[in-house]
Parts: sequence; structure tokens; C-alpha cells
Amino acid sequence: MTISHRLFRLASALSLALVAAVSMAADSSVIGTWLLQTWISTDAESGAVVNVFGEHPTGYLIYTAGGHMAVVLMMEGRDKLSGDRYNSPVEERARAFSTHVAYSGTYELTSEGIMHHVKASSFQNWVGTDQFRYTEVVGDIMTIKTPPLKAPPDGKTKVTTLVFKRLE
Repeated sequence: MTISHRLFRLASALSLALVAAVSMAADSSVIGTWLLQTWISTDAESGAVVNVFGEHPTGYLIYTAGGHMAVVLMMEGRDKLSGDRYNSPVEERARAFSTHVAYSGTYELTSEGIMHHVKASSFQNWVGTDQFRYTEVVGDIMTIKTPPLKAPPDGKTKVTTLVFKRLE
């Protein structure tokens, strides 16, 4: 093998390594722990905006380098149950369920955002589904939007937007 051929192969290998490193750096922008700042729902027809879980919801979103994710979101000022989670009155448990969202699974980055592959969820209907989210990371702020979806409680088409701040 000639020296120029070896240099060409070395340059090619370095180019591939650089492309891989740049891709990994772009992919790693979501990795970490994120704190929920706001969660709004916008009615596609009227433009009406609602704070889904109040002005100051609580929540965390975690993406690992290994491709796993978990999210837990709660309404501000949730009431405590009068007993434990099994024996409290059914109305209290229903209110607690409706003011809390949690799911986990794996994720993959796409050209437009993130696809969550749900493996466990407080909403059993999501287990085994894929949930796509448009995603933008600017500095320490990540904005996640759903595609337009029919949403409760009225079944109207809405876009939900969540804003997170990076904790680590």
C-alpha cells in the first residue's frame, strides 16, 4: 500500500470519526434531567390557551445516554389522600389519577424530534405505543410539543407544549 493510499484511508477514517462525534454531540443535547417550567394546551380552532396543570406544575423528564426516558408530571397544589392509595375514597383516588401523568420507556431521536416508545405508564392505554414529540433545545431550555391531537376533556384538537429547564 502506498503512502498516499494510507493517508487517504486515514483521512477517511478521521472524517467518519468526526461525523460520528458531531452526530453524538447533537444527539446528546437532550440527555440529562429536566425540570418542568410550563405545560400549556392550545386549542387549534380558537387559539385558547389553558395551563394544563396550573400556573406552577411540577415535573421531571429524564433522558439517559443509553436510550431510556422517564417523565412524571403533577398539577400544582394536589390534595393529599385521606388514607393510603388503596383505601382512600375512590373520588380522591380518581382526582389524584387525573392530576398526575407518568410514563417511561425508550426513546429515539428523529429529524423532527423525539419518539417515545412507552413501556410503562400511569395511563395503561399508552403502554406499547409510540408517542412523537417535536423537540427543540436552546441552551438549557427544552421545548416539547405534541402534534395536533384530539384531547380531553372536550375532544377538541389541541397542541400541547411543555417547557423544561435542564437541571443536569
